[in-house]
Amino acid sequence: MNHKTRIFNLSVAAMIVAVCSISSVRAQRGPQRVTFARGATVARATGYLRGMNDGAEFVLRAKAGQHMRVEISARGATRGMVTFPSGKQEGAPGGVIFDDNIDESGDYRIGVSESSMGDAWRGSFALKIEILPGQSSAPDSSTADLARYVGKYPSALLKGEPGLKARLRELLSANYTSFTSRLQTEMPIERDGDVMIARGCMAHQCTIEEAILAIDLSNGKPYVAIKSTRYGGGFKIFAEDKDRVPNALRKAMQRD
Repeated sequence: MNHKTRIFNLSVAAMIVAVCSISSVRAQRGPQRVTFARGATVARATGYLRGMNDGAEFVLRAKAGQHMRVEISARGATRGMVTFPSGKQEGAPGGVIFDDNIDESGDYRIGVSESSMGDAWRGSFALKIEILPGQSSAPDSSTADLARYVGKYPSALLKGEPGLKARLRELLSANYTSFTSRLQTEMPIERDGDVMIARGCMAHQCTIEEAILAIDLSNGKPYVAIKSTRYGGGFKIFAEDKDRVPNALRKAMQRD
């Protein structure tokens, strides 16, 4: 064996060892099981991301009919993906990545990675998972009291009015997560005549990815406008009756 051949063989061996070492590290970073303390509805976990090509995965057990809310907090841009037991997936940019009733029982996987839409970074992140009993789709009976949320933030409205939240899920269907993910940066709720306006945007993407919720205080009927690049950079309106979209919502869209 000549000198050059020996050096080549040693280089190949070193590369094999390096690849095996990387594979071993990745294998050690398998899914982290998240469990809830007895009687608790909220569980938390943490992880660490080392760059754009890194990721972390968590797994938890939930039942069909429950309501699951998943939130990611980090100093850099992230993206989360929820994989159902059947394999179907729902993903969104970091912040609240999922907030809906679930229709399958079994293990749910939550993947966290850096967002390709932001700058590369490395550091820790926090994961908050809330599991609640399923909520009825019946709207609240006291819609006149919704005006008390004027001056507060959309998150307070959605948290305090489960009937409205359920009505929005029914109205938006698969677009509900798109709506809530565009409320990461919230603005105080305003009132325009008999219509209440709540709005927000994705973190660092205001004027690009936004959501507006209008509620007619006379009957509690909700109207939603979502602005996104997926709609060509414009708004798409979701309404039970699109012929009766309040002018207050159209004015709010023009203010953008």
